[in-house]
Amino acid sequence: MSTHTPGPWTVEPPSEQTPHIWITAPTSSGVAKIETCNYDDGQGERLIDEDFANARLISAAPDLLDALIMVRDADEDCRQDGLPTIPAPARAKIDRAIAKAEVRS
Repeated sequence: MSTHTPGPWTVEPPSEQTPHIWITAPTSSGVAKIETCNYDDGQGERLIDEDFANARLISAAPDLLDALIMVRDADEDCRQDGLPTIPAPARAKIDRAIAKAEVRS
């Protein structure tokens, strides 16, 4: 079982007071922080579109993990009932992703 900070996680965009992106949860003021970077192009430190995309992906992590666990469990029920199941390569990816999130990889 995973011991991560419970979701939902949300993205707090930068402001004048905090020029970075925070990923927060109801039980934590900060799950993750995405800092500004100097991209060595003369424009100074800033956040780029990729930073915001990464923040959205990070904030979706608890929901994605819950969904994968539900799919895995439903697949297991189908296997036991002799019904069609998820193809083996997809099931292997699901199992690896859950293990990675639960620090079993």
